[in-house]
Amino acid sequence: MFETARALRAARQAAGMSLGVLAQRTHYSKSLLGMVENGQRTATPELVAAYERALGAQGLGEDVNRRELLAAAAAVLAGTATPDPLVRLLDGLGASGVPGRVGRSEVEAVQQATTVYTTMDLRYGGEVAADVSSGALRWAVSLLDAPMRADTRVELCEAVGALADRTAWTHFDSGRTYSARRLSTLALRTADEGTDPDLRAHVLLNMAAQVGDALPDEAVRLVESALSDQRVCGLERANLHAGLAGHLAKTGGHDDALRHITQAEKLAERGGDRPEWAGFLTTEHLDSIITLALASAGEDDEAIRRFEDLIPRMGADRLRGKAGRMIDLAGLYAKTGRLDEARDLADQAGAALSDVRSTRVTDRLATLRRSIAA
Repeated sequence: MFETARALRAARQAAGMSLGVLAQRTHYSKSLLGMVENGQRTATPELVAAYERALGAQGLGEDVNRRELLAAAAAVLAGTATPDPLVRLLDGLGASGVPGRVGRSEVEAVQQATTVYTTMDLRYGGEVAADVSSGALRWAVSLLDAPMRADTRVELCEAVGALADRTAWTHFDSGRTYSARRLSTLALRTADEGTDPDLRAHVLLNMAAQVGDALPDEAVRLVESALSDQRVCGLERANLHAGLAGHLAKTGGHDDALRHITQAEKLAERGGDRPEWAGFLTTEHLDSIITLALASAGEDDEAIRRFEDLIPRMGADRLRGKAGRMIDLAGLYAKTGRLDEARDLADQAGAALSDVRSTRVTDRLATLRRSIAA
């Protein structure tokens, strides 16, 4: 900051211009310019550009940047860096704007963002991923206003839809239900403009999960709509059948739930390809969703057996899900009278959640502990 202040003051004095005249020419107040030249206020790129124009000092901005960079390096190396908040270093940082034309590079960047934030969400929870993925999504959506080929737009819509769906889930996991709903709507609209039936189906499945506890009948209709598209791949159909079974169980449709669980198991066993954005659609994920459906259907003994087999297979990359399944199993232990095991497993889930930021799962653990203590 002080290097910039000295450079600006030196440039003004070399031009023989007073602060008052400079203020008139730049339309900045004299007091503000004085504070900038004394190092009391940060000189934004816009203000430095105004100095350049008013003083006719071409290249002043670049010279200031170089001097500040060298001064910062020297201060850190000498151990004399100022204790200013690090966030101040972001002053003047702005978006580059929409590119002149969107191509394959931008599409792949959005796809990679989805992969990164999915990994972050599964490992650390939605509260960690929500804000950073929202920033990436805002940039990705802005790309849709740029000129591009028709086939590129289809690919971009699919990429934006996948990122919006993941971002919606991070908000839902963080307890931000209003923004989750809006983001899911964005995901569905952009997915609908693309040509990926698996993505559209998955967005509907996640929308159903957001409303399923309070409105299971509506959740059933959403998932049935997704399943009606015969183009959906086998692994996503397994996911849909398992999700539908869980919602049906909540409506009292026990036999229908078991029928869809059987369908999910057959499709999961058959395997097959999965979409690029669906790296999370693993054997452990499908086992988890199917076992949750069994628990919802009241098949306690079978659900306990499967959870006990599943949880040790879930690694640190699925820490939020692992903690959630521990809570599910602890609830089944409590339901079947195994209270000591329920308390022990609840404590293990709490330990796992120490590195996870998930309002949804943390609230479920608190509810479980209250029910065990009652």
